[in-house]
Amino acid sequence: MIPRMNRRQFLFTSAVAAAGVVLAACAKKPEVAVQPTVAPTTAPPTAAPTPTPAPKPTNTPIPTKPPATPVPTAVPAKEAPMLQELVKAGKLPPLQDRLPKNPLTLKPIHKIGKYGGTLRLFDDNFDRSVEQAQYGHSPLRWIDDGLNIAPGMCDTWETNADNSEWLLHIREGLRWSDGQPCTADDVIFAYQDLIMNPDFPDRPTEFYTPGPVKMLKVDDYTVKMVYPVPAPLTAKRLAMRVKADSVCRWIAPKHYCIQFHPLYNSAVKEYQTLNVNITWRTNPDCPVLNAWRCESYEPGKRLVWVRNPYYYGVDTEGNQLPYIDRWDHACIENKEVQMLTIMQGGVDYLASCHHKGGLEDIAPLKASEKEGKYRLILLDSGGGSGHYYFWNWDAPEENYRWLYRNPKFKMAFNYLRDRERITKTLYYGLGELTTGTMSPKAIEFNYNDEARAWYRKWRDCYIEYDPEKAKRLLDEIGVVDKDGDGWREFPDGTKLELRADFNATASKTWMDGHEITIADFAKVGLKMITNQMPDAEFGQFWPSGKGHIRGNWGVGDGPDCLVYPSWVVPNEPARWAPLCGNYYLARNTEKENSEKDKSPWDRQPPRWIADEKEQIGEVVLKLQELLDTALAEPDAMKRMELVWQMIQIHIDQGTFGSGTTANTPTIFIYGNNLINAPAREELATGGFTGPWIVPHPAIHNPETFSYA
Repeated sequence: MIPRMNRRQFLFTSAVAAAGVVLAACAKKPEVAVQPTVAPTTAPPTAAPTPTPAPKPTNTPIPTKPPATPVPTAVPAKEAPMLQELVKAGKLPPLQDRLPKNPLTLKPIHKIGKYGGTLRLFDDNFDRSVEQAQYGHSPLRWIDDGLNIAPGMCDTWETNADNSEWLLHIREGLRWSDGQPCTADDVIFAYQDLIMNPDFPDRPTEFYTPGPVKMLKVDDYTVKMVYPVPAPLTAKRLAMRVKADSVCRWIAPKHYCIQFHPLYNSAVKEYQTLNVNITWRTNPDCPVLNAWRCESYEPGKRLVWVRNPYYYGVDTEGNQLPYIDRWDHACIENKEVQMLTIMQGGVDYLASCHHKGGLEDIAPLKASEKEGKYRLILLDSGGGSGHYYFWNWDAPEENYRWLYRNPKFKMAFNYLRDRERITKTLYYGLGELTTGTMSPKAIEFNYNDEARAWYRKWRDCYIEYDPEKAKRLLDEIGVVDKDGDGWREFPDGTKLELRADFNATASKTWMDGHEITIADFAKVGLKMITNQMPDAEFGQFWPSGKGHIRGNWGVGDGPDCLVYPSWVVPNEPARWAPLCGNYYLARNTEKENSEKDKSPWDRQPPRWIADEKEQIGEVVLKLQELLDTALAEPDAMKRMELVWQMIQIHIDQGTFGSGTTANTPTIFIYGNNLINAPAREELATGGFTGPWIVPHPAIHNPETFSYA
């Protein structure tokens, strides 16, 4: 069994004492915004680091053009010994023939690393989360926890005055991991033959918006993207995620893929073979642009990555990256086995997405640091909600739809959340209390004093735990106990049950918060019932619009609210207005006003149509109008002001979801011998580990990780 401290003793004393200064830093409210920087400038620490306040930003205009791309400071100098041997044996070209003319230069956080070694880690499974470790396929990269953008596989980029045309220049001489040239043809192939191919089963669902975009080859290393309207968020969309999976693909190795593609190989009759072979995380044969490629894969057991001899990155002294030879992933699903593996010294590195450890595990993990030869590191999650519910604006029953759209009901719901108790119980008093917002790391909340004021306004709008105020609001809308049984009914006297819908794999932490909420609601006569469903079934259920109140999900997106605006505006069916989201997607298509003779919940997909704007609601239509305007607005300051208008609508409506705790810390594990992996105080905003939009640990440049 895993040794554990008493939970209650740990609650207010042991966790903070064990985690020391880092925990104290995580617990403070982020009232001071962070000034984005062009590139990390952290000096190598000479002693144990201590948290320092982030500098306040200036109020200079937000740049509307891409930042100047840095001139490389290094030329190719050295390579890993394992590659030197291959060069000597004639099995690999010399280093200068493997790197592009202008390599990506990455500065290690601490010092120039040493070559060699295998990084031991594990994962729950080998799904898309393992892809978030490598940024190699991305044309551009987030830096500074998502507040700035830097070059990736493209070394320069530019746009026209209204941001409707974008030119991206691929590093000349860039090569895939098999040594074949990487050119504009690979980008065009990915767009035309995968993304825009209706027969390809895993077409990306985001990135090329607003569309349709024209993807044009200017020359072998230059791609031009032409949009029908201004597309000012393009650079941020090019930096988000890792650009190499079914959700957000940018490029694919054409020379490899065409052998499995029916349009290029008449012997191939279906696309599933291509879909399997293009999954680079588990296919050793698939060429990549990452620092490591798949060397071997045993389903459900082990995944090993080995260095890519053609990786295009170098350090500031010209040494080809990565430093570490291999990553050895074990597959460990059981949390107790995961904990034992960590505590017994079985890992060298773990990002928060690789393990099931939560804040309740800080004490035993800290207690075993010496024996396990590791350090427990806490980084900010950047989440905006913590324990969170959101109501289905489009519930199929008219009385519930009225209720979930009623601002006074939603205000009352918020006033019944005992955020302080939930934060202490679930998150050990860490993070900050919130009504529920987009990520506090978002630029719209950090740019200047006005931005910070908007964040506080949204965060605090209904933050109080005030059951008496909640009861008055419920009374005002006629939700009272009409039959004297102790439970409130609808105004017409019909039975009222608040049904929380969520997947059966909800964590114990989330369920603990749910039980607190159920009990608090019962005290004022509101009955909340639980509807847990298998994951696959629930994945179809909620987008159908037939849910009531969704649980076991929270807001963590950013770092620009408009890059992934679905929590703010219904533009897809997964969140608080499923039918409105599908209406938004159907606009200007044949489905916009079709299937009039069917119930909105029976249409394919379930949606409102253009003739049902009264059912959609003025509030949603206004939000969608503001989103359309913002997405095409070239001026960054005006875009930010449009987001603030959206936030005001959320506040006026009693919000569209109910959160409790923002920016809770997440657990990382670093082996004692590992360097160049960042501590909280070495990051621009303390970390932003929640969303895949800012991929972790890719944004930390693991190709610079090294053994001391």
